[in-house]
Amino acid sequence: MQEDLLNSVVKITKNRDVDSLEYSLISTIQEFIGCIEIAVYKDLQIQTELTIERSLRLTVVNSTEYKWQQREIIDSPEPELLSCLRSACIITVQSADGIERRWVPISLQDKPVGAIAIVCNDLKSADQVLLNAFCRIFENYLTILHENERDKLTGLLNRQTFEAKLRQLIEKQVIAQRKISKSEDSRKLKQSSTSWLAMVDIDHFKNVNDNYGHVCGDEVLLLLAQKMRQFFRATDLIFRFGGEEFVLVFEPTNLVSIEKKMNQFMALIRETHFPFVQNMTVSIGMARISPYDFPITVLENADKALYYAKENGRDKLCFYEQLMADNLIEPNLKGPDIDLF
Repeated sequence: MQEDLLNSVVKITKNRDVDSLEYSLISTIQEFIGCIEIAVYKDLQIQTELTIERSLRLTVVNSTEYKWQQREIIDSPEPELLSCLRSACIITVQSADGIERRWVPISLQDKPVGAIAIVCNDLKSADQVLLNAFCRIFENYLTILHENERDKLTGLLNRQTFEAKLRQLIEKQVIAQRKISKSEDSRKLKQSSTSWLAMVDIDHFKNVNDNYGHVCGDEVLLLLAQKMRQFFRATDLIFRFGGEEFVLVFEPTNLVSIEKKMNQFMALIRETHFPFVQNMTVSIGMARISPYDFPITVLENADKALYYAKENGRDKLCFYEQLMADNLIEPNLKGPDIDLF
């Protein structure tokens, strides 16, 4: 028993992505506790609304047959699940026939982000301890995976996570579109359903490193990262792509709103006092994101707009689609030059 348990923990900690980690957790719970059903729920946090996704579920059909179900948005979450997410407490309900339903919260940085739900026959005390231990191992390893997604200097998301995070955001965008289409007219859907990607580059950053050293350069990067985190929404994704280049991915908004927001951000940077640097500015290239775009294509479009901004005076905000409409840049016909990794 102890050897099997240790081997299962080893299997869980071998995983390097969240999806595989969830499969290992559910398989391990089923192996050692035995349940009628096990599921992983997440709060997707779409535009500050509570949106619950069941990312994975295992249902036991009989002693030899199991059924796996993939991602599904839950339109009407059970009250017990909502209570578990809001209170970060274990919720247990037992029916008259002895069937027990239990929701165990999963937290990240002391904030509930999901829950493990099980259905079983009268969970014994020893099994309860084991279940809680497995969930805590999952939670701790989830924290490690989360930390591995971060840039060591700034604490922002790192370049290696870009494609997966953008794909997740696009999935959220599709979900949000469906929600709006059910409740509002098509004009509102058209106005609010566009996500955006921005490439931000510090103007003349090389001069900072050359004149004042890399320690000063790091201070500038840290302060800029802090300003971005404070200025933009918690649901907006901010990546450090390396050096003085950053990528931001925004949830759906219209052109007027995003242009106003980015101009306000550029004004904030002009007014910020950076160590040893006077009148620091940034150049920004932006591109639309549709649900059917490849991440590398959107990135390359924004990069073209950024290049135009830097070649035409810097301290500018340029939109790829507008530059194309004005015939100021040409479409890329040879394929992207940008490497994601």
